[in-house]
Amino acid sequence: MKTQHLLLPFLLVVLAAGCRKDQLFTDNPSAQLVFTEDTVYFDTVFTTVGTVTKRFTARNPASEGVRVNIDLEGGSPSPYRINVDGSSGLSFSDVEIAGGDSIYIFVEATLGPGGSNTPFILEDHIRFNTNGNQQLVTLQAWGQNAHFYRPDQVVQGFPPFTYIAGGYDNNGVQICETVHWTNDLPYVISGYAVVDSCCTLIIDPGVKVYFHGGGGLWVYRGGNIKANGTYEDHITFQGDRLESTYADLPGQWDRIWINDGPTDNTFSHVDIKNALVGIQPQSWIGTLGQPTSANKLELNNVSIRNCSAAGILSENYRITSTNLLVENCGQYCVALTGGGEYDFNYSTISNYWSYDVRQEPAFILTNTFTDLYGATQVRDVETSSFRNGIIYGNNGNEFQLSFDNQLSPDYFFKNFLFRTDQSTADGNHFDQSTVYRNQEPGFVAASDGDFHLTSTAYAKDKAFDASGTAFFDLDQNPRGIDGSPDLGCYEYTP
Repeated sequence: MKTQHLLLPFLLVVLAAGCRKDQLFTDNPSAQLVFTEDTVYFDTVFTTVGTVTKRFTARNPASEGVRVNIDLEGGSPSPYRINVDGSSGLSFSDVEIAGGDSIYIFVEATLGPGGSNTPFILEDHIRFNTNGNQQLVTLQAWGQNAHFYRPDQVVQGFPPFTYIAGGYDNNGVQICETVHWTNDLPYVISGYAVVDSCCTLIIDPGVKVYFHGGGGLWVYRGGNIKANGTYEDHITFQGDRLESTYADLPGQWDRIWINDGPTDNTFSHVDIKNALVGIQPQSWIGTLGQPTSANKLELNNVSIRNCSAAGILSENYRITSTNLLVENCGQYCVALTGGGEYDFNYSTISNYWSYDVRQEPAFILTNTFTDLYGATQVRDVETSSFRNGIIYGNNGNEFQLSFDNQLSPDYFFKNFLFRTDQSTADGNHFDQSTVYRNQEPGFVAASDGDFHLTSTAYAKDKAFDASGTAFFDLDQNPRGIDGSPDLGCYEYTP
């Protein structure tokens, strides 16, 4: 009897605590967790089966408890497995976290052999649902052997980045250096990779550069890049998804952004594909007046394909090119804006974009641009030549000139085929005897991205080689062996 009297108060306390338990948990939809990591990285490069375990905590900063649903977004096919406070699985319901308390989440990566089709970066997410409020923690592991770069610098107003050439030493002194990328392993960039001012990046033939998510390459003002491949060993810039369904999918990464500097930037035998913007040469937006660059961007034997916005988006820059292919972009293939000086020889600019409705023409040349403060600025288009090219596509007008008459642009088109409803009757800017309008060029299969010429192509034999010397097309076929050279980046070959 005495024992019963002693147990009764204890039971009453337990029951009272049980009755109060629901009252300690909030259903407020604004409740959020705080994580010790927003991204869990597995730094070991996986080339065979391997397992690494890491952990992080999810803390409830509120005074009231919360109930959280937790799941691995990729499910059972994911290379990741998770353990929540001692329980393994793929999903967990109503996990209780008291006010001010934390739980441990353990993550294990089990990856298969690193074959050529294995993604370079394997990414998944752990999803936390707290009263309908979803939060994600990213999981990233490296699935193939490569040179990996991920962001370690954050500057307000710019995307996260890492210096691949330059930066600052421990004393805050700027580093000036030349970095040489050899063709030993692929290069995989997450975030932005920056070539700083006074630095140079040299890329050897055959190098493949892969970008993860919204990553990109930024050659900052005063920096320099020389990407010189060969016909046998092209240099490639593309997204890091290697599955066949991603082979021609636009918008997988951001862009190659190049500012002005003291030395010309060169791309030779280079393929750029599946970006938001293929390449964006732009004089530095923070320079007073943002004048036209003193240096040039040289694009020789370059292809730019399947960009969801633009292939080339130029602002106040000088560009020279020979054998340039820019095709199938969501807006412009080539947009030359503000001031500039251009020399384009043997270019095929063709837009047969099929993902959605496209309003913009394949090509635009304008002497205006919008500056950092939103104001429209006008700059000189200096002596510019466009020769032996094709501008075509599946829209009624693929060629546009748009000039502010404050200045008089200096440009000339010769031996050129357009699809346009815009007048080309001005003899000061168009060679009337060699400008061709609205005639099908004769591509092998434009809808499939094959812009070689057929045997009966209209563009055959309509180019002109002013130098009279032997030269080659984008495929390294000699030009003009059956007469006059052909328009565009490809010479017809039987």
